[in-house]
Amino acid sequence: MKRKTVDLHMHSGYSSDGTFSVQELFRQAKENKMQAIVIADHDTYEAAGEAEEEARRTGILTIPALELSCIDENRMVHILGYGIDTKGKHSLLELIEKIQKSRIDILPKIKENLEKEGFYVDMEEVERLAYPHPPVITNFANAILNDTRNAGNPKLSIYRQGGSKSDRPYIRFIKDYLVAGRKCYVPEYIVDIYTGIRAIREAKGVSVLAHPGEWFTKKDEPKIPRMLECGLQGMEVYTPYHSVEKEVYFKQLAEKYGLFQTAGSDYHDEQKKPGHVMGMIKAADMEMFLRLKQMIETAHAEEKKQYAGGINL
Repeated sequence: MKRKTVDLHMHSGYSSDGTFSVQELFRQAKENKMQAIVIADHDTYEAAGEAEEEARRTGILTIPALELSCIDENRMVHILGYGIDTKGKHSLLELIEKIQKSRIDILPKIKENLEKEGFYVDMEEVERLAYPHPPVITNFANAILNDTRNAGNPKLSIYRQGGSKSDRPYIRFIKDYLVAGRKCYVPEYIVDIYTGIRAIREAKGVSVLAHPGEWFTKKDEPKIPRMLECGLQGMEVYTPYHSVEKEVYFKQLAEKYGLFQTAGSDYHDEQKKPGHVMGMIKAADMEMFLRLKQMIETAHAEEKKQYAGGINL
């Protein structure tokens, strides 16, 4: 596949499971002749200010964004929020603050559960991987799989080279041990998908379902009208998570409900997420980026108009 010049979904070190600084991502983007990139970190938009500065310096376009963690029927769901108001006070900001606090509170119990399963857990390493943010389950997976004390653990052989789950070892480990319904899962503060979509809308953002193929099935389709009422505007159709069959399904679904189709690599770094490479996704182009930018400008204009009407300007 030829690298695209636009990528609407990647992560910086402001994500607890990210690797590269904002500056490094733009350096890589420049090297790869990218025209536009979007940093959408997990449950934070701290990268926005630095990204704007790098955009001015490099000429690579960008918009502020985040990837919000939500829940639906005990499944983790991610919603991309594009063009959010990064300086205002709104429910999205309050939501993010509660999520971060909760993640600190549950750390001891996650460690305890993983140790009961026979894994060595080096909390200093977990915290180092997450710094300067509270650790998340990805940090635990990274620390455990890379700890030499766990090298001979037979439970981890399937995630090692040649194992049945070695294609995406960190993601597979998380799904086996650390998500809802698994032995080591510890509930954290999290809101349902509808509340998350409304919070993004209140923050003047455009909400897009991130890599829906990771959780969405045909039985979930009746939920879309309610999501639309809450403010859903798009769906990430093109992503390394989707097979060709899933691409076709979600493209048809997006067309059926009038959802804007986006494309993103979910790039962290190639070791953490093999196959997730900057710009290596289908369909992404400047037309997609500019259309998204226009949707954001429309959302901000409508918010301003409503505010003006409310105070009789």
